[in-house]
Order: sequence, then C-alpha cells, then structure tokens
Amino acid sequence: MTFTTVLEAIRAAFPLHDDLWYVLTAAAVSSLNHPEDVGYIYQFVEKEIDGMNVSATEKEEAKIKAVMRMRDGILKSYIAHGFPKTINGLKQLYNATPEAIRGKLPSSPIRRESTWKDIEDQRKRGRLLWDKIYDRHTERVANDMYKYYPDLGQVAFHHLYGPVLSETAILTGKESSMVLVTGLKAEDLGTQLRGHAYGALHQGATKEDLARIDDLVVRLCNYYCIQHPKAKL
Repeated sequence: MTFTTVLEAIRAAFPLHDDLWYVLTAAAVSSLNHPEDVGYIYQFVEKEIDGMNVSATEKEEAKIKAVMRMRDGILKSYIAHGFPKTINGLKQLYNATPEAIRGKLPSSPIRRESTWKDIEDQRKRGRLLWDKIYDRHTERVANDMYKYYPDLGQVAFHHLYGPVLSETAILTGKESSMVLVTGLKAEDLGTQLRGHAYGALHQGATKEDLARIDDLVVRLCNYYCIQHPKAKL
C-alpha cells in the first residue's frame, strides 16, 4: 500500500466538494509524527487542482487557499499534539509549496496583536468559543484548570482559545473543532477527545463527520503500523 492509495481512500470517504479532508489529514499526519508526508498531501491536492476544468488563475487561487488552510490546520492542531510537531509539519508544507504559490501567501500574521484592543477582542472571542464548546460544563472545566495551576487556565484562555483556536479567517469554528478532534484522536487522549467531540457537535459537526475522522486516523495508523488509538469518538 502506498501513501497515495491511503490519501485516495481518505478522499473518497468525504463528500465530493468537502475540502476539509486534506486539512484533517495534515493534522493527523503531524500528530502521528510523520511530518515527512505533509508535503505529499499538498502535492496530491495540487494534482487534483491541476485536473480541474478552470482557468489558470482559478487554479492558482485554489492552490493558495489549500496551503493557507493546511497551514492554519496544522497550527491549530498544536493544541492537541504540541508545538514541535506543528513546527515540523509546517516546515514540510513550506518546503513542498512551489515558489510561485509561496510568494503569494500572506507575509504577516493574520492574528493581529498591534493594540491592546486586538488582544482584548481575541480574549473575548476565545471565551465565547470556550462557552460554546463546553456548554453547561464551561465553568467546571475552567475552574478545574485554574485549580490545577492558575497559569494553566490563563494560558488556555489567553494563548490557545483566544488568538489561535477562535480565529476563523481561514478555518471556520466547525472546521477548527474538527482539526482539534483529529489531533486528540491521533494522540489517543480520551478525556479531552470526549469533550471536544461534543464541542465539535456544538459547532455544527455531525456524527458522520466524527466517524470520518475516526476512519481517517485508523487508516493512517494502519499505514504507519501504529497501534490504533483506544480513545473512542
């Protein structure tokens, strides 16, 4: 079995016009510590785009969009699998991105922190997302974090949910939740997976969406000869 065969199977499991599959696959591959395959995911998507019956300009725009979505997905997945894996995944994506596309990507952060108001807005947005994900459990989960270590709660709100996860300029709230679920499934983190699976449903994901994530991770584990995660979706 080749990696291309695995990608074809994952692609076929998603609806025809659903382009989240490659974002989730890049997040899962990074989580499973195989960043060397992130570039192949982009190349697979690039080949699909080249086969589309659209103008050259539209193809270029589609490639730019694909890289931006993969970048943001891998970045957001660090909340599940850690910063080193995200660095490695993004490095491989950068190396695989053609110069012509790379030169047209945004060169400054989309997460603005130029003023204190920018930071306040991020924190408010992050708190709203937190409440939506955890629903009736929101205060309990927040209190637990501050109880374990006050700085843990502060980091969660001010550095994870605020600036990173709740930013929806590239990936929607639903898509971002699904990225996080993918990373947690790949990392076999059952307690957090359970909470964020419900959070994804609160963000508009369906049980079928979660089943596709489960299938995606299992397919990759089979390919890499990694034991299947015990955590259930």
